[in-house]
Amino acid sequence: MKLLKNNITKIIIASLIFPVVLSLMGLFVTKQSSNSIWQGAGDLVVFLLAYILNAKYFQQKVYWFNAHNVSKQLFTALPAIIIIAFLDSPMLAVSDFQVRLKIIVICLLVGLAEEYIFRGLLISLFLKVTHNNALGAVVGSSIMFGLIHMMNLKALPIGYVSAQVIFAAAIGILFGTIYIKTHNIAIVIVLHALRDMFPMFSNKMMAEASKMSFSAASLYVTVIFLLIALFIAHTQLQNFVIKKDAA
Repeated sequence: MKLLKNNITKIIIASLIFPVVLSLMGLFVTKQSSNSIWQGAGDLVVFLLAYILNAKYFQQKVYWFNAHNVSKQLFTALPAIIIIAFLDSPMLAVSDFQVRLKIIVICLLVGLAEEYIFRGLLISLFLKVTHNNALGAVVGSSIMFGLIHMMNLKALPIGYVSAQVIFAAAIGILFGTIYIKTHNIAIVIVLHALRDMFPMFSNKMMAEASKMSFSAASLYVTVIFLLIALFIAHTQLQNFVIKKDAA
């Protein structure tokens, strides 16, 4: 069918992999096990499905690692590294902070699945839709990344989820900028995992997070963060040209 070959259709289908798979798995996972290794298993299933669909249907080139000019790549990633370090650093002072291998594995699997789909696949698809507009592709993929967090509405109030959506879109803009400039998805997978895992190293922080309620102040902060991310992406991509073989 011609409709299935359309890049907009592919973007929609790729974006739906996460909510569909995790919703289906949620039917078979009990509340007691939902915060265990099943989380990682769900993301592994998402990645494998996305990988197979890419080979058979999406057919987008994903750049796993780039060993060329690593120092320049790290310089591109520096704003995101600083922001993630700033966000994670308070966790180090929490009394029950403890590094756990299971959490590291789970967060790496989350990063692998989400970055593969929303940076690896969607940026390539959005480049085709936007005629190689780098910033447009980054923003488009980040909007889709933010929107999947609407899944949390079944457990959290709309105000809190709104902040999550905006925050995820902002992080996606930073990660998308890194990926499109470095052709190195490994960097953003690691950064994604580092952002997710530090709060999970503290049971106290996770318990407090589960009790958090919506506040207008948190929404304002996430909007400011989004504007900062957009400024960084615009600055880094304004003179960036997509090569024909990279699109």
